[in-house]
Amino acid sequence: MNMNKNENQFHRKNYKILLIEDDYLCAYTVMRILKKNFEVVHKYTGAEGIEEAKNQNYDLVLMDIGLKEMSGLDVIKVIREIPHYKSIQIIAVTAFAMLGDRETFLENGFSDYISKPFSISDLTNAINKALTF
Repeated sequence: MNMNKNENQFHRKNYKILLIEDDYLCAYTVMRILKKNFEVVHKYTGAEGIEEAKNQNYDLVLMDIGLKEMSGLDVIKVIREIPHYKSIQIIAVTAFAMLGDRETFLENGFSDYISKPFSISDLTNAINKALTF
């Protein structure tokens, strides 16, 4: 992840973001980028993410696809059944970057897709787009 200080430009503040990511380094990096502008809650497993989504309303969800216990594709199916999350933006943040992966994620309920490794501008652009949708 390219961490250029000038790229960390978010248009909005005070949004709540749920991050579902099982890679500690990626989670730490994303949290570090976002913590100045957003309230971010991080969950390491899909089950924890689902439980958190059931108990709290978030403005945006960032989710890994390659979660260990259950795939992000399985997690999004459950989260999309929660009334508040039917129309909430959910962005796949994943190392899956083969031809057709993006389309598969969008067809399965994700609003957008960011491929790892990503730059700060990739992340900020996706979040700004999602929160102004």
